[in-house]
Amino acid sequence: MRYIGSKEKLLNFIYDFIESKVDRGSDTLTFADLFTGTATVSKFFRNKGYKVIANDILTVCVIWAKAALASNSQITFNKLANSKEIRKQEFTNLFPKNIDLVLNHLNSLKGKEGFIYTEYSPEGTNNRMYLTGENASKIDAIRNQIKLWKASNLINESEEALLIASLLLATNRVANIAGTYGAFLKKWDKRAFNPIKLELIDTPTNDNLDHIVIQQEVQQISESIVADVVYLDPPYNFRQYGAYYHVLETIAVGDSPIVTGKTGLRPWQEKKSDFCYKGKAAIALKEVINKLKINHIFLSYNADGILEHEEILEILREKGTVEFKDISFQRYKSNNGGSGELKVKERLYYVKSKSK
Repeated sequence: MRYIGSKEKLLNFIYDFIESKVDRGSDTLTFADLFTGTATVSKFFRNKGYKVIANDILTVCVIWAKAALASNSQITFNKLANSKEIRKQEFTNLFPKNIDLVLNHLNSLKGKEGFIYTEYSPEGTNNRMYLTGENASKIDAIRNQIKLWKASNLINESEEALLIASLLLATNRVANIAGTYGAFLKKWDKRAFNPIKLELIDTPTNDNLDHIVIQQEVQQISESIVADVVYLDPPYNFRQYGAYYHVLETIAVGDSPIVTGKTGLRPWQEKKSDFCYKGKAAIALKEVINKLKINHIFLSYNADGILEHEEILEILREKGTVEFKDISFQRYKSNNGGSGELKVKERLYYVKSKSK
């Protein structure tokens, strides 16, 4: 999943640095990922044996986190598979798994000319070229079916999240965009003509840990977070995720908002981040750091970010002893490429709170 600020290529760097500073002992430690995004870091640390608290303000990110942190025991689809909803006769495998039956059913649905079709395909009312009419109508049909199953209590919250997450990833593979949903391409990318298809998302094996997913603004929950380790990965530039991923947010929420402008932007102001504003980012970071009652605090921040290195050090040093480590990695680029340096520097800060 292409996502601004994704730490997928930095997971081992982050993990090794954290492990070098935190004595895990024999206890299971709690890892709080308060800007979880695509939940890549949350899932990685869950697989490393941590209990995870994942938080994000966007519903699309909360869906990814719920899917990533669910256990196999929570995702059986037994109730749905044993109902009359699933067309088992269409499946050729002699002993298909329940998830195979469910995905096959969804992939076999006929398109429905719903909200996504109307607002984000050229066949709709505003000629927006995010998706072909065929794929947009299929997304409407699949999302509507998931909603009906949940309303009928045929799937639980974890199963719902897994299916929506699969739909989001499938949508992203056929979206006619350069990298984000801030705009659609004026000409069709050839991948946009691929028929959308839901595929299985791997879920971790059972670990008997009670992982938690929260949907709140970070400043509102920092003081109440109880964890051994906190990892902060706030936005570092002007791009508001609510605006840049608005189509995926609409699919995740499953609503039909009033949209505006050439791109069909949904209302997003309530989910805007202070970290995206030069005049507010330092204040927001200071508020979060001061409210945290955690011994080990880690902060990822891009060297190209709004906040300067010295600003960050000044804020963190009020909390405790600060260390940092740098790594260079491939710059985020759209599908169309882009100008500028190919490598950028990510800096991982560590604060050992003096209050502990």
